[in-house]
Amino acid sequence: MADLITAKALREERAPLAHQIKAMNDKVQAEKREFNAEETANWEKLNSDYNTLTARIQAAERTEAILSEQLAPTNELQRSDADGRKVAESFDAQKAPVATAEDHALALQAWARVQSDMDLKPEHEQACKVTGINVRKKTFEMPLYRNYNRAKTEFRNALSGNSGVSGGFTKPEGFIPNLEQALLYFAEMRQVADVMRTADGNPLSWPTADNTSNTGYIVGESESNTTQQQPTFGRTIFSAYEYTSGFIRIPNSLLVDSAFDLAALSGQMQGEQIGRAQATDFTTGSGVNRPTGFVTSCVANSATSSAASATAIAWDDIFGLKHSIDPAYRRMGCQFMMHDSILLIVRKLKDGQGRYLWQSSLSAGMPDTIDGDPIFINQAMDSTVASGKYTIAYGAFSKYKIRDAGGAVLRRVDERYIENNQTGFIAFLRSDGNLLDAGRKPIKLLSH
Repeated sequence: MADLITAKALREERAPLAHQIKAMNDKVQAEKREFNAEETANWEKLNSDYNTLTARIQAAERTEAILSEQLAPTNELQRSDADGRKVAESFDAQKAPVATAEDHALALQAWARVQSDMDLKPEHEQACKVTGINVRKKTFEMPLYRNYNRAKTEFRNALSGNSGVSGGFTKPEGFIPNLEQALLYFAEMRQVADVMRTADGNPLSWPTADNTSNTGYIVGESESNTTQQQPTFGRTIFSAYEYTSGFIRIPNSLLVDSAFDLAALSGQMQGEQIGRAQATDFTTGSGVNRPTGFVTSCVANSATSSAASATAIAWDDIFGLKHSIDPAYRRMGCQFMMHDSILLIVRKLKDGQGRYLWQSSLSAGMPDTIDGDPIFINQAMDSTVASGKYTIAYGAFSKYKIRDAGGAVLRRVDERYIENNQTGFIAFLRSDGNLLDAGRKPIKLLSH
């Protein structure tokens, strides 16, 4: 297997592109003109190459995080008996085998082989023992990462950088990591939102309280203390809407012969399909039989900051948006979010001293920034600057809560595609999302 290109090497390859992007803009600004046709084409190519390298950097860093997570020892081993009941066995993490990415891939292959009435090899049996997978069950239930929030706060958001688009996968990542990666890549909100895992899909009530308008006061000696200051309470109910990937078909020859390709291919494709649907709903979902997107919530609560122009974005607009957010939220950590086409416009902006707002990241695992705050691309947001559009979001995105009910479930269908000697797989994941706003508007939109 060829050595993988490191994230550090990719950042070094990307750095000259950032300098060229700034140099091009400096040139036309100094000459007080717009890009000509040739310069526009070059500008767009430079930005596209920069974004591609950024995605590869994030993929490389994400892969390292996944391998670290997969190799981390646990204090409890989950196994399943013949009826599918899980039984916990305590063990010494120093002595017991640790489930690796290869174990997860072999366990998935073992499940597929048993469903096809094929015998298991010793390595399959060992992988099932280590991972706790019951291959006799018709469904393959997949808990996602044990430490999901830690992984996503490291700003990893791309698919595995060493997975070939036509099945030429060179490194085993396993179904669960690939599913998780694809969800992160397509449902951008999962990178910055707070993700909650619950065992079931019962309605989940999340209380809110706003006490920001109340203050303490001085009471004089022997004075009556009768003032009452009551916080404003509310609650948000989280449901569990069932998302599905739809069927994917895998040739039976690949199904029984390859552990690694099956795991990577299934996880990547089904994660992409679910992730695409959730990307839109977590952004602009109506809240009617689906999640409430943060844009929907902001518009409903008038959480907006007006731009000076209906057809342009100015330096002052972005800073006005930023400072429309309460400083208490800014101290928590805020992010910018926008469509990639809007980011292309923002990259040209400078302050009054000629300094760029956009700053390319040179640090491992960190995104580009505006005024020190991270930028995240969300392709479900408005892509053009025009009247009635909401081009940039800024705020404490940790106040957007994503609820996943249980883990993803993979189901196998044997007969539907038998004439093509293929087996169908379909994945399900129950999720909901909403912005927790007790009245202080933690996220706002730049409106035109």
